[in-house]
Amino acid sequence: MQKILSRSEYDFFTTASTRWRDSDTLGHINHTIYLSILETAHKDFLIHMYGEEKLPLDFDSTSAGLLASMQVMYIEQSHHPAKFDVGFRITRVGTKSYDVHEALFLKGKDTPVFQSIHTFVMFNFKEQKSIPVDDVVKANLKEIE
Repeated sequence: MQKILSRSEYDFFTTASTRWRDSDTLGHINHTIYLSILETAHKDFLIHMYGEEKLPLDFDSTSAGLLASMQVMYIEQSHHPAKFDVGFRITRVGTKSYDVHEALFLKGKDTPVFQSIHTFVMFNFKEQKSIPVDDVVKANLKEIE
């Protein structure tokens, strides 16, 4: 079971807001929306690490993270309208893969409403093969104690 990290344990934050259509019939933010928010916010995390000019985000990339798996944890309910602080932290680096803890925090709260661990495999899209994790990812590692 994954450890729930508090706000102070994340290294990088960006923001996201919900839309009216993100609510389910009970008035909660639909469970799929959290992943959609993370998918969009992940680009901000990559820009933070690599810089916009070196961003590895196309199918000609020779070094990019390819999502291999994810674990999700729904911790609290949230409702529209909601403004989230989206936190990111690299918590494990292997030879060819790495884990990113990602979480959504309501403004002013220290416990996330949603947390996930995404495992990425470093991938060369031109050659269609996995490659060693690059130095940028390694430099951003902050293991969980």
